[in-house]
Amino acid sequence: MLEEAMTMTTLEKELVALAISVAAGCRPCVTHHLVEVRKAGGDDDSIVKAVGGAVCVRNSAGDGMRRHALGLDPAKKECGCTASDPLTELIALGAALAVNCTAETDKHLTAARSLGVAQDQLDEVFALAAMIRTKAIGHAEARLGGAGQGNWGEPPKAARCC
Repeated sequence: MLEEAMTMTTLEKELVALAISVAAGCRPCVTHHLVEVRKAGGDDDSIVKAVGGAVCVRNSAGDGMRRHALGLDPAKKECGCTASDPLTELIALGAALAVNCTAETDKHLTAARSLGVAQDQLDEVFALAAMIRTKAIGHAEARLGGAGQGNWGEPPKAARCC
């Protein structure tokens, strides 16, 4: 689905942003990027694919961290979070960055490069992940009403992401 051009289309960026938002667990970001995916022409199938890829990577990262924390053998069966097309790998890479999983990041970065994804497309995913992670943290802190200060306040209405 990625075009020959060096940058991603608006739809591709929004699908990656949606996956990052799901993996980061940011409801306002997910809501925002669902709207943007639809505006960019995304259909139900593309949304299911992006969300499924994000959940797969998030679950795999969580299991890997569980195994590490319990001192278990890090070797495990293949999680199935692999793809044969560039966009699906960029979705998985974005999700891996969102959950800060170096193993999944390395895996999907290597796979994306092997599929011929250009460095500027990878840079776009890195920038999206950094921005959405920052927004997700901001939304969580806002819900706490001044985290660390004991002022929990009332949860705000759904905030707008990005």
